[in-house]
Amino acid sequence: MAVKFDLLGDPVPENHGKAGRNGHVATKEMANKIKVLLVSGMRLEGIAQQVGLSVPTIRKHYFANGKVKATVARSLALSEARARNLLRLEEAAANGNVSAMGKLEAVLARYERELADEGWISDQTSKKASTKKPQAKTAPVGKKELDRQSAMEAEAELDDLLSGDLGANGRMN
Repeated sequence: MAVKFDLLGDPVPENHGKAGRNGHVATKEMANKIKVLLVSGMRLEGIAQQVGLSVPTIRKHYFANGKVKATVARSLALSEARARNLLRLEEAAANGNVSAMGKLEAVLARYERELADEGWISDQTSKKASTKKPQAKTAPVGKKELDRQSAMEAEAELDDLLSGDLGANGRMN
């Protein structure tokens, strides 16, 4: 049966105007709430209590076949949320957001390493991504530190010179 809409664009329940209780109408807002709560780790009973629906109503209107397991639904919702965030990150990077570009590069490098670990891509490609590590910068040496180092070297040279020229009686030859 085709879904009917009212003048505001909201779906009309199947038994609207007939005897009995009106059926639940699934909305995008409610679906998003359920997905977020599912990804956060809540059980279906807790989700039903939070949104004010029964577990069978949630299963009937918000899962594909009504008998999906919560763990499968949770993993699907989690992967969908990751994909949505990745698309937002890519859009922000395309608009010139430099921090989004850096985050996107890190996320893509991590995904590339995961694919290499699973054997989907060659290790050569993932090694190229992982070798681009920033090198540690050495602190610049100041004038006083250079003077101190040269004085220490001169003193060491003098000690070496004096210790080699001393004779058996402790005097210089």
